[in-house]
Amino acid sequence: MNSDWKLKTRPISRTFLKGLIAIIPVILTFYLLFWLAGTAELVLGNIFKFFFPDSWYIRGLGFVLGLPIVFFFGAFLETRTFLRLFNGFEELVLQIPVVKIIYTSIRDFTSLFSSDQQGKFKQVVLVNVPHGNSKQIGFITVSDFKEFSYGFIADDQVAVFLPFSYQLGGKTIIVSREDVMEIDMSVEDALRFIATAGVVSNVTDEKNKI
Repeated sequence: MNSDWKLKTRPISRTFLKGLIAIIPVILTFYLLFWLAGTAELVLGNIFKFFFPDSWYIRGLGFVLGLPIVFFFGAFLETRTFLRLFNGFEELVLQIPVVKIIYTSIRDFTSLFSSDQQGKFKQVVLVNVPHGNSKQIGFITVSDFKEFSYGFIADDQVAVFLPFSYQLGGKTIIVSREDVMEIDMSVEDALRFIATAGVVSNVTDEKNKI
């Protein structure tokens, strides 16, 4: 009786789980967007009220003001003067022990998904893991050390960045070219594969399966 009941409810459980897996990323994405919008509204709205009369304030104005501020901040970072000032501010932040760990972890993780950072990843590769036949996906960041004055690095070695799964950060290793194998995989797909520990490989492939 129990086995028959389990067989009948298994398709229902599978369908429910499939729907749950599909809807959780949507809910979390919208929650994060609403949280960011609410934070911008709270901070920038209060700044607006500080300089202007409260009667001028309209709900949602803080979020609307946040969009051009973010855009112009990104534009200013493309200028040498503003970039120099920002780098100076960043150096001051990095002098604070606890803040340094939090800031650098978030900065390094978010920069992985930027187009500028992906351009620094020259090739997706498989790296031979010592003491076994395992391999790890990584990204070649430096393929030629001629421009560096590191005497401990041989000419046939490359720098490979190995991100961690389900956490911030990663590690950089120096290995021989013989220990890496280039693979036909985009940086975006490789980052998604590593970040999810292989659970999600390719969004397009996942959609085709549905």
